[in-house]
Amino acid sequence: MKTLNFYSIALGCKVNQYDLALLKKEFLSRGWRYDKNKPDLVIINTCAVTKKAITKDRQVYHKLKNLYPQARFLIMGCWPQVSTDLEKEAADLILWGVGDNDGLLKKLALTFPSLSDLPVSESGLLVPSDRSRYFLKVGDGCNQFCTYCIIPYARGRITSRKSEDLVAEVTAAVAAGYGEIVLSGIHLGRYGEDLKEGESLVALLKKLLVIKGLGRLRLSSIEINEVDDNLIMLMKSEPQICRHLHISLQSGSDKILKAMNRPYDTAYFSGRVEKLRSALPEIAISTDIIVGFPGETEIDFSKTLAFAARMRFSKIHVFPFSAHEQTKAFNLPNKVSTIEKKNRAAQLRQLSDELTSIYYKEMIKKLQGQGVLVVAEPNPNGLEGKTEFYFNVPLPPDFPLNNKLQKVVISE
Repeated sequence: MKTLNFYSIALGCKVNQYDLALLKKEFLSRGWRYDKNKPDLVIINTCAVTKKAITKDRQVYHKLKNLYPQARFLIMGCWPQVSTDLEKEAADLILWGVGDNDGLLKKLALTFPSLSDLPVSESGLLVPSDRSRYFLKVGDGCNQFCTYCIIPYARGRITSRKSEDLVAEVTAAVAAGYGEIVLSGIHLGRYGEDLKEGESLVALLKKLLVIKGLGRLRLSSIEINEVDDNLIMLMKSEPQICRHLHISLQSGSDKILKAMNRPYDTAYFSGRVEKLRSALPEIAISTDIIVGFPGETEIDFSKTLAFAARMRFSKIHVFPFSAHEQTKAFNLPNKVSTIEKKNRAAQLRQLSDELTSIYYKEMIKKLQGQGVLVVAEPNPNGLEGKTEFYFNVPLPPDFPLNNKLQKVVISE
């Protein structure tokens, strides 16, 4: 039987990357070959978090369709979950949503019979990765229902993976040499609420921290109301948890936060950040902020700028408002013009650059001459080391590129 080739690309969040890597493992275990040059099947795992994200999905699809005109295409992820007109893109598109790889493989086997074979994967528990850090998906779905977000409708309610399965996977990742494990999920801070009593993010972290040989754990995006005292105290007492949290703010105006259906106001947010920094003064706190949400006035935006500066974020990811048509926010009145959104985004990105520079210089000065553990990562200009504080430091060309934690001495 001819060996079949596939090529895949994930757009959007770390959960999408994990899901696609898991599917890639299934293809490889069935004798398929990963080949970017002449694929028989192209897989695109899509994002639909904003209207702009869907536009990018479509652009990537058309670009790859031009590159590989003879290939079949599988479009999966959030885009097919929320779009009703994808069938019009091409008659031979294979469409799938999220989850249920067994069901997906059965559907694909109608076109590619070799996918009905079920040999045991040689890679064991590990999900294949070309990254230096191991990304662990702890769950899927979201119960938040922010007015601008389509994800709860695309991915459904929270579904957490069993902690024993996660412990087994991290144990395998540690045995494979991974020095940093990144916990990710659509709603990471609510991990375990759908499982038996006693399961939670903090409980999971405690189970992972006792794994022999574990290097360090990093948490991906988390909500401020989930940064509770138990998590703060655990982070303070366990140096293996990275001194970095990504906590989405979205707006520094209480009026806009309410319109977004965010579960906090600025007073609560600042109070939790103050408590977090009191326990961990050196912690890096990055964030997401949306500009140009319907009804956001110049006064609202100025409040956001001032609040972001006061919070001393280490980095701000800026998103001009671009909601999906099926969200409540899409139909809200008092829309902000495209030009104004661009202007506000530019101002906020400038503030982000300033805050990032301040944090980086303060930490480099504090750590100068000290050895810190990094994970080596390639970039277009050479090698960089990812620190526990999330900022990168330059590495010499002969620095070993692998997935282990390695010590490097910080210099200016």
